Amino acid sequence: MDPLAIAGLTVSVLDRLWKDSKALETKIKDENNRNRALKMLLFEPSSIYGGKSLFEQFDADVQDQIRIFLEEAVVVLDQAYQLLYQWQQTAAEGKDSKIPEKPPNKIFSSFKLKRKPLIASRPASPAPSDESSKYPRPLQRLWWSFRDKKRLESIVRNFGELNSRIHENIKLWCLGTAIGVDLQHLRRLENDHNSRALGFNIDARLQIAASQVQDMSQSLEIKDVELYQRLKDVKSVEDRFGVLEWRNKPMLVEYRPYQTGSPVAVEMSSRTRYLVNNLANLLHQPKEMGFRTPYCEGWVSQMQHNRVAFMFVIPDAVEPTPVSLLSLLSSESPPPTLGQKFWLAPRLSRCISQLQLVKWVHESFRSENVLFFLKSGCGEKNAISISQVDLAEPWVLGFEFSRPETYFTAGLGDTCLARDIYRHPDRQQNPTQPFTKLHDIYAMGVVLLEIGLWQPALALKKSGFARVQTKTITEILIRHAEKRLGAKMGEKYQAVVLACLRGNFQCSNDTKEDLKLQEAFRSQVVDVLEKIAACM
Repeated sequence: MDPLAIAGLTVSVLDRLWKDSKALETKIKDENNRNRALKMLLFEPSSIYGGKSLFEQFDADVQDQIRIFLEEAVVVLDQAYQLLYQWQQTAAEGKDSKIPEKPPNKIFSSFKLKRKPLIASRPASPAPSDESSKYPRPLQRLWWSFRDKKRLESIVRNFGELNSRIHENIKLWCLGTAIGVDLQHLRRLENDHNSRALGFNIDARLQIAASQVQDMSQSLEIKDVELYQRLKDVKSVEDRFGVLEWRNKPMLVEYRPYQTGSPVAVEMSSRTRYLVNNLANLLHQPKEMGFRTPYCEGWVSQMQHNRVAFMFVIPDAVEPTPVSLLSLLSSESPPPTLGQKFWLAPRLSRCISQLQLVKWVHESFRSENVLFFLKSGCGEKNAISISQVDLAEPWVLGFEFSRPETYFTAGLGDTCLARDIYRHPDRQQNPTQPFTKLHDIYAMGVVLLEIGLWQPALALKKSGFARVQTKTITEILIRHAEKRLGAKMGEKYQAVVLACLRGNFQCSNDTKEDLKLQEAFRSQVVDVLEKIAACM
């Protein structure tokens, strides 16, 4: 059976489940709609691909992985189908109706790949429980209500989780493989109704924006007299941020210097203006929540301070009082619970994964660039405690001016230890290597170490690393992770942090788009953290 037939099979089984289980109607209907959209997107011939399907544009390895995923989906659905047959049989016997024909032991018993077998043979689907047959038919129906129905709900829930993984991986292959640089393909993902139903259009639009950054002509510089005045009275937050009200709504201000150290005002160069505007345009694009970046309205030039001010919309239902992760780590208030840490960690790792997906790099990922807002109704206090913020709602800022990773970002020399400690050894001091995905992943590892120990990275040495050579910083961080992190966060979390710090994802012979690295980061970091968080 080819992949198209497998996809059609999952749709037909979900149709049957929907009709036979009204209690799960909404959930099953949603999953079925997603499956139909995915089937059409993958297998419908398109002129964009020369009359072929999107599936045929992937290389053999990706096609095989899609087959494996769809095969796993059929296995899960088979369990539900066999369970429903048992219930239908019982109901038919009770009404003296025609007993439905028994389905095959496995829905996909005739399933055979055109290619060589990819996975070991699976155990047969669990036979329907015959324990209920010991009881009279009315009690058998009760047995269904109290036991088998819950089994069906569990199966549908498991299928939903598997379905989400399938869609996330296919989105990665759509955007992260060689075809992800084809503008016509990206336009199809942006506009096709099946792609929009799956949510692929948002990331496709971001990737188009990143790939066409040189052609961005829309100026997002805000020249508003009222805003100029309000910026004079802005309420400063941790030196680099501020809060003000503009056009009857609270706004977050992020300051970015463009001429550090100059005692006099310097006019912004055309090159800097170009980079600032490009970054504002990228941050202005609509994004999925997984990016954890607030919406950027535009930017303001403040030549008298040799800086620009990016204007961000503050999320709804929070107090307009931000606090950075670094400030929380440095505070004397009681640390968060284990569960709170595990809600924060996967959201930040998902952010990095999403950036990789659309070929962005952050370049300055560190705890001072992760903000939280006070919970609604908490009000403002001199000392902010963990209880006043929701650690599951971080917002990532501090993006460098040159966003798409296709740019060579050698960067200026920076000897500030407070920033250097988050940088990969190849990017410390005076970097000569271009910025890559691995460098953001390294910074992610440092922040995850801070979250696990609930301690700023600089505080891991009494001297604040002042007397430590930069090349040994990583060794010290790894030593802390090896000795302390397992006891505080568990071995799985420890392994995640060490993988990020060491960059050991075993991705030899990777593609130009770093597809293997992206897949490894998702499976070894993001998925692991999300699974732990789901158990909290």
